[in-house]
Amino acid sequence: MRRSLLLALAALALGAGAASAQTVEWRFHNSYAPTRVESQHVRDLAADLRARTNGAFMLNVFEGNAMNLRDADALRWMQTGTPEMGFIWPPFLGRDAGDMANILVFGLIRNAAELNRVMPALRESLFEGMRRWNIEPVGLMQLGLLEASVFCRTPVRSLEDLRRMKLRVGTREQVDTFAALGVAAQIVPQQELYAALQTGVVDCALYPPRIAHTISLQEVTRHAISTGFAFPPTPYVIMANQARWRALSEANRAHLRAAVAAIEERSAQFDQDAAADAAARERLAGMGVTFYGSFTEAEQQAIRSAALATWERLMREAGGQGPAIRARVQALLTGG
Repeated sequence: MRRSLLLALAALALGAGAASAQTVEWRFHNSYAPTRVESQHVRDLAADLRARTNGAFMLNVFEGNAMNLRDADALRWMQTGTPEMGFIWPPFLGRDAGDMANILVFGLIRNAAELNRVMPALRESLFEGMRRWNIEPVGLMQLGLLEASVFCRTPVRSLEDLRRMKLRVGTREQVDTFAALGVAAQIVPQQELYAALQTGVVDCALYPPRIAHTISLQEVTRHAISTGFAFPPTPYVIMANQARWRALSEANRAHLRAAVAAIEERSAQFDQDAAADAAARERLAGMGVTFYGSFTEAEQQAIRSAALATWERLMREAGGQGPAIRARVQALLTGG
């Protein structure tokens, strides 16, 4: 009797161990706040993977940088295996991988058609770049198209008008591109932007209409014009530790790829982006902002020419695969 009981308990223990061995649990690092749309996409990814595998493959999502990892170090911590998975916006990788960080710059992409045209080159280049760091790129999550407008204290209807103003931008490459156009641009931190416009430290700001109200930009700038371009729509890379990826069963790799592909499809709503920008302009107009349309086609071409020169220099300075990546993307964008 005692021997039978012991054998039964041993069998149960072995069964529980086998079931446990079949369940895979990974940690997914997300540095963004839970309220961000990207965070919702990641939660959807975890739920989808759980459903596809009947709970046999689980992603435990750590939001709001709960793992205390710096985006700038992503290529380093992803190689440690802690966490097993995460996502990164390539512009954050400037210290370690300038070729990926500058794969797009402001002044290149105007609309969904152009973005879709270059997407194969972006995917190929970002995937190759990740693998050079022994990281497995599982897929992409789209940032989307966010219109870049110039908001000003006084009316600005052309690039010539803008040359008489002091413009706030967000990055060094934007400073260089506008300098080539004869516009005095400077970086002002977002938390200081309202006061800088209110006091005349700057006269204008390059900013998305869709989120201008979140910093009450309409209170200090009553005039706006669209540049005709989007802020750089570089997609996020969803990445996995390469050793942990290779240790997965082929079935689990297929399930994870499918769940990530579904997230990419849901995040690539570029036509809805255009509608959202139009609604934002209408909402701001109701708050007292006058929009003067967009820069002319000739002015937009001047912006693109300046941006192409800035981009060429940045990718040359990045070294490595930078020039080849730029050539690959530019061939699809402009045919040359």
